[in-house]
Amino acid sequence: MNDRVREKDWEYCRKILPKVSRTFALNIAQLEGDIFKTVLLGYLLLRIADTFEDTVYQDEKEKITDLKDFSAIFKRDKDLPHRLKLYESLKFRWKENSYEKDLIENGHMVLRCYFDVPDTHRRIVDPLLVETSEGMAEFQKRKLDSNSKIFQLTDIKELEDYCYYVGGVVGVMLTRLFCQKKSIEEKRSQLEDFQIHFGIALQLINIIKDYRKDIARGWCYIPLTITEKYHIELNKIETLSMKQRQGIIEGMIPPIVIYLDSTLRYIQLLPLRERSIRLFCIIPFILGYTTLVKIVKMEGNKVSREEVASIIQKSNTYAQSNSSLEEDYLKIRKDYF
Repeated sequence: MNDRVREKDWEYCRKILPKVSRTFALNIAQLEGDIFKTVLLGYLLLRIADTFEDTVYQDEKEKITDLKDFSAIFKRDKDLPHRLKLYESLKFRWKENSYEKDLIENGHMVLRCYFDVPDTHRRIVDPLLVETSEGMAEFQKRKLDSNSKIFQLTDIKELEDYCYYVGGVVGVMLTRLFCQKKSIEEKRSQLEDFQIHFGIALQLINIIKDYRKDIARGWCYIPLTITEKYHIELNKIETLSMKQRQGIIEGMIPPIVIYLDSTLRYIQLLPLRERSIRLFCIIPFILGYTTLVKIVKMEGNKVSREEVASIIQKSNTYAQSNSSLEEDYLKIRKDYF
């Protein structure tokens, strides 16, 4: 691959990231060197798997096939030509005008860049892409087997299992990549205690934020144990009483807080001198609990541009001070959660 093609591929990857996730574009931009490149590409590849899972243009059988075909690309240390050949058939399985579909159709560019990162990084990311894709396929199979119009998770345990595949695995990937740095490798065993909790916390916040949209496309991640308690009927989700909406929040907050607490501990383990990695973690952490406050106060679920700017400013301060970050989080936790 010549330099001009390579640069064009990297330019595409950098430009598509904020189109498919404004939030993750903010924190990925804080990273440096090979870790920046691998996290950028790892995120885009995970986003492709996500799109196969979430699309409304495919049924469950088709999604299972898509996800398993995508997973096969990352098995057994295949070379680039083999991966590109396997990927080609995934591009045009449905028509859609969206940035996410654009990413799928240009995924070959992401794969070519993926072979610019160190082999050691690919050996970290490959099996986790397989685990995520096959975990997503397993949940699609559960919906297919249930033969239900809206598939609902049973309890918090099943919800946590799902969140592991779509969020927790990301924490494993990040820890293994971060531990390529000697200063962080020294903390590996402690970081591993909390690594999946970061991704699960953010995923749970997304679920409580978007449960109406999810139900509209046939999925209810708010567990049955919660909806039954508050006599919530999924086909009447747009006409919930105030008590029922508060019930969903009250039922979801305890596990979210447990995982946010662990996320704080994860960040505090990262050496202060690893500023870029700390910023990468701190920004989505603060965005997450700020969003949760809005949900608890029933003030919507969007963080304004002004608030994002303030969060980035605070994050720069907290990157140098574990105690300041802890003080801010614990005050919010005490007041709202």
